[in-house]
Amino acid sequence: MKTINSILKTVLVLSFTIVAFIANAQVKPANPPAGFKHQYATVNGVKIHYVIGGQGEPLLLVHGFGQNWYMWNRLLPELSKHFTIVAPDLRGVGESAKPVGGYDKKTMSTDLHELMKSLGFKNINLVGHDIGLMVAYAYAAQYPDDVKKVALLDALLPGVEPVWSQVRSQAWWFGFFGMPHSGEIVDGKAGLFLTNFWPIVGYVKEPFTKAETDEFIRAYSVPGATTGAFNWFAAFNQDAVDNVELMKKKLPMPLLAMGSDHLAGAFLADHSKLVAENVKEVIIHDSGHWIVQEQTAQVQKGLLDFFLDK
Repeated sequence: MKTINSILKTVLVLSFTIVAFIANAQVKPANPPAGFKHQYATVNGVKIHYVIGGQGEPLLLVHGFGQNWYMWNRLLPELSKHFTIVAPDLRGVGESAKPVGGYDKKTMSTDLHELMKSLGFKNINLVGHDIGLMVAYAYAAQYPDDVKKVALLDALLPGVEPVWSQVRSQAWWFGFFGMPHSGEIVDGKAGLFLTNFWPIVGYVKEPFTKAETDEFIRAYSVPGATTGAFNWFAAFNQDAVDNVELMKKKLPMPLLAMGSDHLAGAFLADHSKLVAENVKEVIIHDSGHWIVQEQTAQVQKGLLDFFLDK
């Protein structure tokens, strides 16, 4: 009897160990390419997770909603041949902190400015997609002497008219995401939510790999992440007020407006000219909003041409 009990006890211990191992494997962040590593820093009062690698001038890559740092994964091997890449998770999602406040884009951009300072980087190149576009603009507008070039990818700026009001009235998700309890409604259902949302603004069918899909869902399944990410939208009214003030002084550095032909390409260059003096346009063809995944080669070429051009 003792032998049987011992065997059963051992089996139970092994079973729990295996279950725990599987659970931990499922929540572990995706690995970056060779030569990159996960790092953490506490800056501007919040913990920020980021991936870093490469060599050369610093290039900060800022993701948007529905994705995290991993949205840049396909581009990292080639970009890192020319630049030291820093790809963070914005406050509110993934492994970065999820504080109650601070989701206006001026504060979020200060997170990243302090991060780059902590790494010893001052004069940087900067890319932002979607919400990351808004953060990148706030970074460049607040710290123009610290930004050499900036690329804004497939979104728009709160408060910059006439496009802002038109898009906001048509994009129903802006309103839903910004409601006080939307994050709680979606909490625990990030996979169901994201897989239904992604196609709404996409063009290419199933542009994400399984690894990308799994990582994005994992990042938004971290406790507090749906609320944190939706707070980016809840702050749009404040962002609009801030941008109306910031745009009184146009960005002096070269700006790349990269929009998809099935979404922001129709307006992004003209939109950007309202806030910047020197705007170059690149249209990504046969693409919707998820341009990095839908047309990877076009995006990579556009970014390299812009940032390597002396």
